[in-house]
Amino acid sequence: MDKELEEKVVRSFFTKRIQDRVMFELFSAKKREDALHRLNHNYTKTLREEYMIEIPKPNSCAGDIAKLLKQHGAGRKCYSISWNKKIDGKELPLLNCTPIVRQKLIIGGAVFYVKTHT
Repeated sequence: MDKELEEKVVRSFFTKRIQDRVMFELFSAKKREDALHRLNHNYTKTLREEYMIEIPKPNSCAGDIAKLLKQHGAGRKCYSISWNKKIDGKELPLLNCTPIVRQKLIIGGAVFYVKTHT
């Protein structure tokens, strides 16, 4: 886990009122899942909507998603914050991650991607 990068993500994209709580949860082995739950189920209240755009359906083509993300400044690699423990807290090639990222893209000083259940 890259605490410095995760703090940057939280400070950049999460609503101010919950930033400290989310960082506490992300950095706690026992509470990390609570932060992931916020991203998965309450993202409209958790994330700053002024940076969000929806990736239009059909949103299943990994190549198209990677192209869209690159247009918004994504690099060749991305950092994963995920329920999937195999990829959580790891830097991965963008093309390996795009099949995972399907629904939301947040644009700010960096690019932040969110796949949700909704």
